[in-house]
Amino acid sequence: MKKKNPMKAHIMSAVMIASSFIFAFSAHAAPSISGVSGTVGNGLTITVSGTDFGDSGPNVILFDNFSRGTDGQTITLPAPVGNWSGVSGNAPIYEAEDGGNIAGRLVDGDVSRQLQINFDPVQEIFLSYRIRIPEGYHFPNTSQPGTFAPDSAWKMAWIMDGSSGYRGDDDICLPTWGNGTYFSLIGNDSGIKKDGVANPLQVGRPGTENHWFSFSDWNRFSVHMKAGNPDPILDKGLIFAQGLSEEFGQKTIIATDRTLFDGDDNVNDNAISQWTRLNFSGWHRSGGVNAVYDHMTRGLYDDIYLATGSNSQARIEIGDASVYSDSTKLTIITPDNWSGTSIMATVREGGFSEGEQGYLFVVDSNNNPSVGYPITFSSTSESDAATPVVPEEPIDGSAPNPDPISTTPGYSVSDFANILLEWMKSGTSLQGDVNKDGTVNSMDLGVIMSNWE
Repeated sequence: MKKKNPMKAHIMSAVMIASSFIFAFSAHAAPSISGVSGTVGNGLTITVSGTDFGDSGPNVILFDNFSRGTDGQTITLPAPVGNWSGVSGNAPIYEAEDGGNIAGRLVDGDVSRQLQINFDPVQEIFLSYRIRIPEGYHFPNTSQPGTFAPDSAWKMAWIMDGSSGYRGDDDICLPTWGNGTYFSLIGNDSGIKKDGVANPLQVGRPGTENHWFSFSDWNRFSVHMKAGNPDPILDKGLIFAQGLSEEFGQKTIIATDRTLFDGDDNVNDNAISQWTRLNFSGWHRSGGVNAVYDHMTRGLYDDIYLATGSNSQARIEIGDASVYSDSTKLTIITPDNWSGTSIMATVREGGFSEGEQGYLFVVDSNNNPSVGYPITFSSTSESDAATPVVPEEPIDGSAPNPDPISTTPGYSVSDFANILLEWMKSGTSLQGDVNKDGTVNSMDLGVIMSNWE
C-alpha cells in the first residue's frame, strides 16, 4: 500500500497560491521576441527585439561570474557589473573547476570567506545565483558527501538592514538550511509572517516534489521579494522562489499570503522597513556534531546577480527548453539598455557551452516569460572579440599581408573628459568605462592613454 506523503497538504497549498498568482496577472500580455541580433557569445552584446517587454528594465547593481580570476587568488571587489562592498573573515578566493570554469569559494572548512554588498534602501529585490558542493566535499556539518545536516547548518545568502542586521533587523536568509529538514526563507527577525505569526516559507524539502538541490552538479536559486503596499508591516507582499538543477528540474514556489516586514519587534530591530545589505555566504556551521569533518566542507558560488527596486523581477534568461518552466538549466544575462520593444544585453554563458543550443526568454516585471527564442552559443567570446588580428608572415619570403583593421578603438580628448566627469562612478552605461568592468577608474585611464589617437 502506498504511503501518504506528509507534505501533500503543503505542496497543494503552494500550487493553489501559485495558481492564484498566475490568474491575477493573466491580463498582462506576455513579452514576445521577434529577433535577436549580434553574436551570442560569452561577454558579447546582443540586441533583442519584440513587444511588451515593459518600458523600464531592472536596476542591476551587481553581477559577478568570477571569470576574471585565477585559481587560488583573492577575489577582487570590482565585478563585471557593480562592485562588492567588502569581505568578512578570511579572504574569498577563486577556484578553477575541471573544464576551466572559475567560481568563488565562499564556504571553506571552518572559516568564513564572505563577500558583502551594501545598497540604497529598498523593499523589493531579485536575486539569482548558482551554487554547488564540489565532488568529494561535504554539506556543512555532515560526516559524508551527499548528505544534509541534521540541524541548522547553512545560510546560503543573507539579506538584512545594515551591517549588523543579521542579529534581527529585517533579515531573511535566501535560503537557509535551518532545521535539518528543509530549505526555507526566514531570519532572526522572523519578518515573514502569516496571519501575524512567524511562518517561514519552505522552498525545497528532500524527498518531496519540490526538492531541487543536487549534490552531483550546479544548482541555481532565484528569489524575488516585494513588500506589501502601502504598509509593508500590515499588507501582504509577494515572494517568488525558484530552485533549479538538471538532476531534479525546476521547482517554483510563489506566496502572496505573508508580510515581509514586522516593524520594531526586538532589541536589534527598528521601525524602518528596508533592506540595505546582502552577504554571501551568510553563515555556515562548524564545530558542530560533525566537527571532525569540518575540513571537508566546501561551497562554490557563481553568476551572482542582484537587482533592486521596482521592475527588479524583469530579466533576460537563456534556458535549455523552449518553454521557460520546462528548463532545467537557466542562465541570466545582464541588460545594458531596456525599452518596451528593444533590449541590449551582455551574454553570460553560465552553465552552457559553446555550440550548445538554448532558448532566450524575456521575463517582464510581473514574471511573465516570453516563448523561448532559439539561439546557439558561439565559440566567439569577449576575449576573442577584443584580440587584434596579427598579420601572418608569408612562408615564401614575399611581403607580409596588409595591416588589419584594429579592433581596439582610438581615443581622444572627449574620452578623457568622460573619465574625469565619471571618475570612480559605477554602473552599466558609463561612457568613461571603456574596459566595461562597471567602474570608471585608473584601468580605464590606462586603456585610453595606450590607444590615444
